[in-house]
Amino acid sequence: MASQIMTDDERKAAELRGLLRFAQGPGLDEATVREIYEAVGREAMATGAGDDTRMAEVRKRMLAAARDA
Repeated sequence: MASQIMTDDERKAAELRGLLRFAQGPGLDEATVREIYEAVGREAMATGAGDDTRMAEVRKRMLAAARDA
């Protein structure tokens, strides 16, 4: 069985779907989630942060945004 490798666009889409489901709990809208996701992605690229670190930071900022709303 050949393993299927996700393209970058497919990975981003899957991550965003998961984050949007996560965002339903604290009540964040899609625009806020995308803004946080993109900002953290730019920062992670600049610092060389790994995927786990990047996604943890996105979730942390989402929770902070919900708390501050």
